[in-house]
Amino acid sequence: MAPRVLLYLLAAAAGITSVSAAALPEPAPFSIPADAEILDLRTEEDKKLGKRVNGGVYVCKAINFDANQGCKLILTTWGNPTSLVGSDYNNVISSAGADSGTNCQFFDAFNGDCIGQGYLPINNPGISDFTQFPWAGGGGQTWNDITSCIKCWY
Repeated sequence: MAPRVLLYLLAAAAGITSVSAAALPEPAPFSIPADAEILDLRTEEDKKLGKRVNGGVYVCKAINFDANQGCKLILTTWGNPTSLVGSDYNNVISSAGADSGTNCQFFDAFNGDCIGQGYLPINNPGISDFTQFPWAGGGGQTWNDITSCIKCWY
């Protein structure tokens, strides 16, 4: 479902009648930079299968995909938990976007599987500011700087 239609349906469900789909902005175009550094967290078995053409998720340590603060293209194992624990990207992600056709879920904890207080869905064009998305654990916390595990499907 197109993001504009989804926002319209959410607004209608909330009783907001003054919003029309035509008035909603189109999402900013996003594409993973061709020169992105790669962090390959796939299993050894997946690495043996050869180069993938998609399935990556581009993550940044700052909002708005600010590469000056550090960004990497993370390659994940399809449908399996990919732990960020022990990497430079554990609990520091502030923006992310997946390859076209890839859907990911970001979790706040890893214990052999992606676990935690819900998950943040990431696809294309991505989310440029995790501070705008409340964490299910409450306490005013957002998804900013709490991702420890990723699952992606493509």
